[in-house]
Amino acid sequence: MSSAPQIASPLDGALGHVLVEASDGVATLRLAPTPLAVGSVEPPFLHGGTLSTCIDTAAWYAACSAAEAEWVVSGLTAEFLRPARIEAHRVIARCRRVGRTVAVVDVEITPWDEPDRVVALGRATLIRA
Repeated sequence: MSSAPQIASPLDGALGHVLVEASDGVATLRLAPTPLAVGSVEPPFLHGGTLSTCIDTAAWYAACSAAEAEWVVSGLTAEFLRPARIEAHRVIARCRRVGRTVAVVDVEITPWDEPDRVVALGRATLIRA
């Protein structure tokens, strides 16, 4: 996969996340949240759907970089560990298993400048379409 920033879908662009890099089953996205990504105004935090979409997209990129195929997310879980502030975030997805028909990917979301402050964890299962 290309290492140039890419947007997978109009929703990804609207929320503000782009691919930074994907290779060998690991993908990194940067979320620079737009106003559409906000879930609460007072206090201002990111919407859980924004973080879930990041998990979905990052998992897809990781699976595609592990094995070229037409992957589709068939299951997704998200654990929100703390509120995500309105700031840039790093989304890292790692393929834990990639087989002939199924891939399992773990995803971690942290503030871009605080990689030890995990705000959300996710797991996605993908199947070949």
